[in-house]
Amino acid sequence: NKIEIGKGMNQFEWDMNYPPAERVEGLILWNGFVGGPKAAPGAYFAKFRSGNDSTEVPFTVLADPNYKTTQPEYEEQVNFLLAARDKFSEVMKALKNIKEVRQQMSDFSDRNGKDVSKEIKQQIDTINKQMTVVEEALHQTKAKSGQDVLNFPIRLDDKLSSVYGAAAAGNSPPTKQAKEAYAELAGQINAQLDKLKKILSEDVGKLNQLIHEKTLPVIGLKKE
Repeated sequence: NKIEIGKGMNQFEWDMNYPPAERVEGLILWNGFVGGPKAAPGAYFAKFRSGNDSTEVPFTVLADPNYKTTQPEYEEQVNFLLAARDKFSEVMKALKNIKEVRQQMSDFSDRNGKDVSKEIKQQIDTINKQMTVVEEALHQTKAKSGQDVLNFPIRLDDKLSSVYGAAAAGNSPPTKQAKEAYAELAGQINAQLDKLKKILSEDVGKLNQLIHEKTLPVIGLKKE
């Protein structure tokens, strides 16, 4: 990351955390968004670059002596949390893709109005319905405020965030229950992501083909 510097001595402080997962602004999650795990104890280096000059500075992150956690256990915890973080990011990217495709289809319909053929309208409706099924499996779309999740059950993204939070607490490797819960959730998430991938490749591809075949040319003479 770029560091803003000023005259005299400058200081940069690393919080020892990996970057957080992706997020979609405005989503309501009972367990919150997923952050980034704290780096395990070990040898690291900082690389500084200014113009054509660069230098590397080695340093060591020491383990907290108040814990009896071993180095392999620290690394197991970090690797588990990184996997959960990345899976959460996949969910966020999927939700962004659904929103983007839905907006593009809406814009297309608005621009072309009555010139949109019945077949294209049906395909857009089909895609919207299919994406909604995936979206509602990944996220509780009815939640509009922090208290709504008391009435509407949380979905896969929120459940994954809960598992991440439990595994991130303290300095210990993930429990057997956390591993089993993550494996179950990851399997369900992957199934939904596969459905979305098929929709975006096959159904959206069919829509684009229909648009190419059915829409009127942008410029041309009216038929007499």
